[in-house]
Amino acid sequence: MSTAEVVAQRSAVLPAPAPATAPALATVPLASMSKPPSALSGPSSTSTTTTTTTTTTTATATVDRIPVPFASSRPKRVRSPGLNRDEKQGRTPKQRQRSFTKTMEPPVLSFYGEKPVPLPSRFGHLKRRLAAGHEPALEASWGRLLAALREEIKHIERGGTDLIPSIDFNDIGNSISVSDFSERVKRYGIGVVRSVVAESDAETWVSETKKYLETKHEFKPPPAQDPTCFDFFWSPCQVRARAHPKVLQAQRFAMSIWDTTDDDRLATRFPICYADRIRIDTNTTSDLNVGNGTNLEDALPPATSSTLIAQVDNGSLERWEVDGYGRSGCYDAIWKGEWEKYNPWDPTGRIHATTDLYNGAGACSMFRMFQGILALTTVEPGMVRLLPSPKLSTAYFLLRPLFSPKTPAPEKRDASAEEWQAYLDPSNWALEKEQTTIIHGAVPGHAQRVTDTWHPHLQLNSSLIAPPTLRPGDYIVWHPDQAYVFDKPPPSLSMLVYTPAAPLTQTNALFLARQRKAFLRGHPGPDFDSTGSGLGSEAPHTGRLDEKDIEAVGGQEGLQAMGLAPWVIDKALVEESKAPTPTEEKENGNGALSQGISNGRAEGKISATEADLAREANIILFPDRFDFWMPSRMGTPSIDNGSKGKEKEIKAEQAA
Repeated sequence: MSTAEVVAQRSAVLPAPAPATAPALATVPLASMSKPPSALSGPSSTSTTTTTTTTTTTATATVDRIPVPFASSRPKRVRSPGLNRDEKQGRTPKQRQRSFTKTMEPPVLSFYGEKPVPLPSRFGHLKRRLAAGHEPALEASWGRLLAALREEIKHIERGGTDLIPSIDFNDIGNSISVSDFSERVKRYGIGVVRSVVAESDAETWVSETKKYLETKHEFKPPPAQDPTCFDFFWSPCQVRARAHPKVLQAQRFAMSIWDTTDDDRLATRFPICYADRIRIDTNTTSDLNVGNGTNLEDALPPATSSTLIAQVDNGSLERWEVDGYGRSGCYDAIWKGEWEKYNPWDPTGRIHATTDLYNGAGACSMFRMFQGILALTTVEPGMVRLLPSPKLSTAYFLLRPLFSPKTPAPEKRDASAEEWQAYLDPSNWALEKEQTTIIHGAVPGHAQRVTDTWHPHLQLNSSLIAPPTLRPGDYIVWHPDQAYVFDKPPPSLSMLVYTPAAPLTQTNALFLARQRKAFLRGHPGPDFDSTGSGLGSEAPHTGRLDEKDIEAVGGQEGLQAMGLAPWVIDKALVEESKAPTPTEEKENGNGALSQGISNGRAEGKISATEADLAREANIILFPDRFDFWMPSRMGTPSIDNGSKGKEKEIKAEQAA
């Protein structure tokens, strides 16, 4: 039977033709055949996801139509011409672009409201588990902690800005200057390294960055509660600062203050970059037009303007979570009621901690040993304030959710001093028998907040102090558990670059691989836009620096810090692990690091752990480099780049 006869036979049993309003043969444009079904039928009415409007380019030539003989005979719904969804909502083509789904704004009720937000029930179980078996010790330690805090606050009030040590960059090789600086940093958690970048270079970077920002027409405005923090990641000053050899040396010096050992799986001699944002505060007299027209005081709700709120980076709930900092027992001494034994400078419990369990917007997932800011303009005291007590303040805000007052706080802030003293007295506080689900200042996906309402014993109005005046090129660092706040706007243009100090670790190398891709593509840092769609892209922007610019600023070390070049380790410089001598232990305790001595190690020598970490990082970042993982003649993995070629040279020399 021929094809024509088959078609005729099937047509004979088809239903009667539909009315004239529904043609018997449906026609479909050829151009539409290439579209996915969703594009032909429109978005589903039951979909709960946001629909993104896209622009489709179609050819203007005549389109052939093909018959569809077995189309449904049901009358086809014909849409009358009219306004589409965008036109109905009055959206312009500019407004039809994908909305910014990632916001840095914290939940207002949790951080600025009168009462903290209760969390899911599992957090009540979590708090009970932390206290289980240690109840008497915790109650006793809480009393000791409040007494120590009372004296600590008095000490901070007396010392003020003078408590924060400073050291000139040229003196970081002076053992006497380093010893005093390191001791005070470990006591107060804050330090300033002067003249890391020349003032002339800082001025050039500011000028270059102003031009970069003013010519970028599409960018996400800063969040309402922090209108001076902009979501730029690859501006000229940021890229140059991260690769600058003196900045990397200052970071290496700062990280040496920690109580590290050769067995710790981190390498402070290999600082790596973290793509953070840029802080620009523009006064009305400034000529920089970047779009922020509000200040912090205007942005906060009027009912909460009297509440002082400080921030602690590197996670919030993660500090209580088993899968967060609990994985390596970072705060175990505190949970056991022995906060005096807690060492905030021991990195062991932090190397493998997960600081971002909830994929929060802007929540750091890299291990940072210091938060840091490089000043590119003069910063007068008061713009930023910090709490110089890394040990006591951390123990307090961790234990605070386990305790509650027997008598609530006075209703009025201007209540008598006797009323407030009675409220703050240790006898008025007790370990909760039935732990609530509240963890004060902590919610999933956001940084830890410390407030004068929920953490009254910290007395933030008195304990937050301003660092000394920062000149262009100065670098200030503070402990990652330290509370800080930006509150006083400067009188003129202020530009600060977030430049935290992070060591090389296995997890940091994995993060660096993602960050390198973001840099090459011009995308936001991985922690700030995990979807790749929320904050836009700097890729098309003119003036964006590339690998050649990084190499021009920082050479191979600058490229390595960005994951753009492998670490080259000479096997002859690798030392075997050995027990430190008393002299070395003393040097380690003081955090000494000069250009000749590093943790008691001779200049140029590196530990076997550091060499192994460099090898692992090279495998992660450059898996296509054959000689990084190929076993050597001795049966151990090769460490340095080009080792295979060196072995050939050795064999050739031996043969000769």
